[in-house]
Amino acid sequence: MTELHSFSTFEERRDDEQLRDCWVQSRASLEERASRDVELYCGLCRQPATYRFGGKAFDPREQLCCGSCGLNARIRAGVLLLDDALPHAADLYMTEQATPAYAWMQRRHPALRGSEFEHDPAARERLAAHLASLGGNGPVKYEDVTALSFDSAMLDAIVSFDVLEHVPDYRAALREFARVLRQGGVLIATFPFTDHEQTIVRARMQGNGEIEHLLEPEYHGDPISGGVLCFYHFGWDVLDAVREAGFSDARMVMPWAPGAGLEYGLWTLVARR
Repeated sequence: MTELHSFSTFEERRDDEQLRDCWVQSRASLEERASRDVELYCGLCRQPATYRFGGKAFDPREQLCCGSCGLNARIRAGVLLLDDALPHAADLYMTEQATPAYAWMQRRHPALRGSEFEHDPAARERLAAHLASLGGNGPVKYEDVTALSFDSAMLDAIVSFDVLEHVPDYRAALREFARVLRQGGVLIATFPFTDHEQTIVRARMQGNGEIEHLLEPEYHGDPISGGVLCFYHFGWDVLDAVREAGFSDARMVMPWAPGAGLEYGLWTLVARR
């Protein structure tokens, strides 16, 4: 059974005893299962599946993948939260397209929309080939999440897996998400999350287009370019930005279910238009 720990402010989350218990149990679970294969349940496959637990440097957010669907814990948690928030979403957009998550979701939602922030048609063809290798299909489209091409109030849900931290003006992206969602529509988003009050700004874009690095540059993997600069590690104050963008409700939600490969720390933004 999956527990959902949901908070709308840092003060609500502060010193929560249930969260502390989850953390202690997850530490023990990861230590006991380290460096071996374990059969657990997958909420997406809806059946038992094998999970490979790594050793000391193991990251259960990124590396704890279901042996059946192949999706990591961060993505499985996001999809489960989407199902919980809006089980019958029809018009659905994902902010990344050439990914295992998109290929899996495309089989489930044939009308799924997706995109990549890639101007070059040749690069998008390579991304489309990568998508096909993952079991997906169709051309890869270009979108800028700070200026989406969609009509207002046309989508039921937006799913964004670790994209917002790469957007210098993430507040503009949040406003666009609010604009294109219908009333009652849902945004599900993951990103590097500190679980502290304030967002860490690692880099920022200057008015002349140059990047100012405030901390050592951090790059995240990309199937074509090899790495994309991370501008933010978000804190609880991101919820204020989400509400200011036009969402009526914004929460950080942590699903927790060690029996389903969902360990402590899978914080996910769930916001309703």
